[in-house]
Amino acid sequence: MEESSWIRRMFEEGCALKARCGRENVFDFSLGNPCLEPPPKFQQALEAVVNESIPGKHAYMPNAGLIETRAAIARYLGEEHGIAVGAEHILMTCGAGGALNVILKALLEPGDEVIILIPFFPEYRFYIDNHGGTSIPVKSQRDFSLDLSSLEERIGKRTKALLLNSPNNPTGKVYDAASLTALGELLQRKERQFGREIYLISDEPYAKLVYDGIRVPSIFAVHPHSILATSHSKDLSLPGERIGYLAINPA
Repeated sequence: MEESSWIRRMFEEGCALKARCGRENVFDFSLGNPCLEPPPKFQQALEAVVNESIPGKHAYMPNAGLIETRAAIARYLGEEHGIAVGAEHILMTCGAGGALNVILKALLEPGDEVIILIPFFPEYRFYIDNHGGTSIPVKSQRDFSLDLSSLEERIGKRTKALLLNSPNNPTGKVYDAASLTALGELLQRKERQFGREIYLISDEPYAKLVYDGIRVPSIFAVHPHSILATSHSKDLSLPGERIGYLAINPA
C-alpha cells in the first residue's frame, strides 16, 4: 500500500476531500472515471438479466468465463478484425488491468523484459513487476508515433513482449496501420534473430473513443503472437463493473 501509484493515492485523497468539503467543491482529475452515465440500453439489459430466473445464475462459472459470453465476444471480434475468432480465444477478466496481469503472469519468467512506450500509463510498471518482469521504457517520436529505430535497439534476447496502448493514455495517439505493420515485421525479424516468441500486447480500452473517421487498426493483422486486452470501463462508462477480457490471436 505504501508503494501504490500516485494516481491511486490522489484518488484516495480526493475521496477524503469530498467527504470533508463536499463533492461539489472537489474537481477530481485522478482516475479516469467517465463523466457520462452508462447508456440507457445498458441499464435496460442489466435489469432484464437481474429479473430473469435462471437456475444456477449465481453459481461458480468456468474459470475463463461463461461460454455464451465468450462466444458473443468472439463473434463481435471476428466481425471487427475480419478473422475467425472462437470462444476458446477469449478469457473474461476483472477489467483490462486484470487482463494485462493474466497475460503477463502467463508469459513472463523472472528477468524477462517488457518494452513500454514513453509516455505510458504508470500502472504498467506495477503490472510487469508483479510477475517478475523488467520494464524497458523506450522513447517515442516527437508526435508520439512509434520510433522503430529506438525499438530495434532495445529489443534483445530477454525481450518477451512489447506492451502497446492505442489510443494511448495519456497522449491519445492512435498508431496507424502502416506503423503497426512495420512494428510487426520488426518483431518477427527479432523473433528469428533470437529464436523466441516476442508477444505484442495491445491494451485497447479506449478503442471506441476515436473521432474524425479514425479507426484503430487490427492488432491481429500485424503479428501472429498478439494478444488484445480491453474492457468496457471507458466506452460504456462502466469502470466499476470491471467487465474486461483478453483475446488471443487465433493464429
